[in-house]
Amino acid sequence: MRFLNRQWIEGGYDDDTTGLYWAVYVRHLEDIAPDTPQWVRALGAMSMGKHFAGCPVSSCSLNAEAGVFHLVIELQTIEGGAFLDIEYQGVDPDSVDVHAFDDVEFLLTDEIDLAPGEKFEHRLLLSPEGEFAIQFKDLRLNLTQPGEEE
Repeated sequence: MRFLNRQWIEGGYDDDTTGLYWAVYVRHLEDIAPDTPQWVRALGAMSMGKHFAGCPVSSCSLNAEAGVFHLVIELQTIEGGAFLDIEYQGVDPDSVDVHAFDDVEFLLTDEIDLAPGEKFEHRLLLSPEGEFAIQFKDLRLNLTQPGEEE
């Protein structure tokens, strides 16, 4: 994690330092926004590095031939529980650890960043331990309520 580490999310800093870390990350999102596609900006705006905290991972899957990785997390919306399917496109299948989420209880925090080669990176801090980072060229988001067809 580059901005929001485990100590930050677990309350290991005083209020001023915690606020400073978050403000630096939000400024980073603002700075990279002109260089990111619409859905990457949308993911950053939805999450803001703290709104996915406590969200369980529902599923993940890799389509190696298509270079697509799906991460589905459970969210709370104003309408109740929902599932957010993050479809990372243009991924290198050999660099994706599909087993990174096997023992994950929930997400702690996440970050959006630029990556080399005209790609983007989504980093996730996991509970009880671990991190996951994925580089991609674009992504799509799909939010569904339980029982709702996609």
